[in-house]
Amino acid sequence: MHSLEKKLVRFFLKSREKTFLKKKNRIFDKVKIAPDYKACSFGNKNKNKLFYVIKRYHGGGLFSNFLFVLNHLIQADKLGAIPVVDMENFTNVYSEKKKINDTHNSWLYYFDQVSSYTLSEVYKSKRVIFSSEKIFFEQSVSYKKNEKDLKKIYKKYIHIKEEFIIAAKKFSKKNFLNKKVLAVHWRGTDHKVLPSHPFPPTEKQILEITDGLILTKKFNKIFLVTEEKRYLEIFKERYGSKLCYLNSFRSNSIKEFSQNLRLNHRYNLGKESLIEVLILSNLSNLVCSRSNISEIAKFLSNKKSYKIYEIMNGFNSSSIIHSLYLWHLKKILPKFLGGFN
Repeated sequence: MHSLEKKLVRFFLKSREKTFLKKKNRIFDKVKIAPDYKACSFGNKNKNKLFYVIKRYHGGGLFSNFLFVLNHLIQADKLGAIPVVDMENFTNVYSEKKKINDTHNSWLYYFDQVSSYTLSEVYKSKRVIFSSEKIFFEQSVSYKKNEKDLKKIYKKYIHIKEEFIIAAKKFSKKNFLNKKVLAVHWRGTDHKVLPSHPFPPTEKQILEITDGLILTKKFNKIFLVTEEKRYLEIFKERYGSKLCYLNSFRSNSIKEFSQNLRLNHRYNLGKESLIEVLILSNLSNLVCSRSNISEIAKFLSNKKSYKIYEIMNGFNSSSIIHSLYLWHLKKILPKFLGGFN
């Protein structure tokens, strides 16, 4: 979409909120419980079609955004509308200034569009609904809630770009042949301080459960997923040649994830996370804390025997101030004083 067309879309969003959502309109009856939905008309194309634009400005991590899209695909089906994902006009942390694979739509970096219609055509059409960016009571806040409907909508609409599926298979073939593999997802960095998010494991917790499973279940290979550089070094020192990992971006500084420290840094963050998740989904045993990464790995897996060894430390405070130090305090406190150890 050209820059002039982008400006027009933004103008229409502000100035032409109107038209077909009126009382006694069957569409209005279906969306009136969600006052943040916006109805627009952009032209006279596709007069007999209703489009549903899934948008999330800024948003969260890749699989938080992915779950958001799944929720709104369900909503689009309920409305009998044609869905389309717009992460071009409504950007997020993965959006690059220059085109990736000939698009500015960051959804299309990793996935196919969810219908055969382009944004350009939708924004010339008569009837267009824009999704709310809020989560409503009937929507899934995790991949475990409403899993049956989420999987049904996933199979109907979602196609992961083939290049990432191939990359995950190549990595697995190279590293896991004739090995009994234990996957470990060790969250660090921002998860230590994010309000209302699950506390990540401590070093003692993650090593104890990993050592115990190697001893009792006879795992001879470990696949580690972590965004914290220090955590990778701990595993390298402890497990040596047993360890393998994707050469993805890692840092001990939260700030570095939002800085452009390499070419197409934002795109590559999503690419690496997606490949890691695909690898995790093809394994069978995962040590982790609760996160979208661990949940979607199981969600995407076709294995009924997928086993998750979850370390659950509770949730951080909803207060931004308290959340900045609470994990660090609990890390050094014994359990009887509310700590992790």
